[in-house]
Amino acid sequence: EMSTVNHRFLEIEVKSSEPIPFAWEKKIRHLVREKIKRGKVSLNVEAKWKPPFLSEVVINRELVTSYKNALSGLCQNLGLDDRVTLSHLLALRGVISPPRKPQIKKSLETMLEKALTKALKNVLKMRGKEGKEHLQSILRYLKRIQKRLSDLEEEIPTAQNLYQEKVKESLKNLLALGEDREKVARELSFLISRGDISEEKLRFQSHLRELQTTLQQKESVGKKIRFILQELHREINTMGAKANSFIISRLVVQIKEDLERIREEVQNIE
Repeated sequence: EMSTVNHRFLEIEVKSSEPIPFAWEKKIRHLVREKIKRGKVSLNVEAKWKPPFLSEVVINRELVTSYKNALSGLCQNLGLDDRVTLSHLLALRGVISPPRKPQIKKSLETMLEKALTKALKNVLKMRGKEGKEHLQSILRYLKRIQKRLSDLEEEIPTAQNLYQEKVKESLKNLLALGEDREKVARELSFLISRGDISEEKLRFQSHLRELQTTLQQKESVGKKIRFILQELHREINTMGAKANSFIISRLVVQIKEDLERIREEVQNIE
């Protein structure tokens, strides 16, 4: 039985109702790593066999009998009345043999590998289905972001006109105060840069296109998507800081909320 939950890295937990050889567990982990790159994987092995590698202790009965006869004869010859006990015999060398080296049946190992392959196939099928659902959610959020970005673009000319009026008013006040031209020029340059979000908008659109392209790729893309989202957040934060319009500020907040929802969905994508 195998189950997976979201996790930043790959973590594999193997449990078994019966002890299994280290070599088997090592192989299990290797097979899982080949198919799954991220997530917490819990694997429960229900073993119904009598482990052949837990051999019983072997007692050399012939040697015990030989020891017993020899000791009894020695006592009789020496005129001793000491009785030979079982504890005496068990302490003698060679009477008890340690468990034999595990003899693992190849058929059991093959059965385990087949069961693991089947469990992996089912898990990957389920994860694939969930991945498609997450992808559809991300695409819906992207579509909404693009609509809001379009609304933001439409608002830019109005916002710039209003901002230009504010800049003119600020310049009038500076000139009225008799400020020198150099200071006025610096202030003008600062005000102009504060009101221009065209570069940020273009970079944001470029990152959006890159994100859409990445989502169509078949290989593991989770790490790359998270990096692109960081860049999108950086650009939208700058646009929000420069915004001189209530409407633009509101749209920026909404776009940031959608980016956060995408980030949550991406946590479930490798």
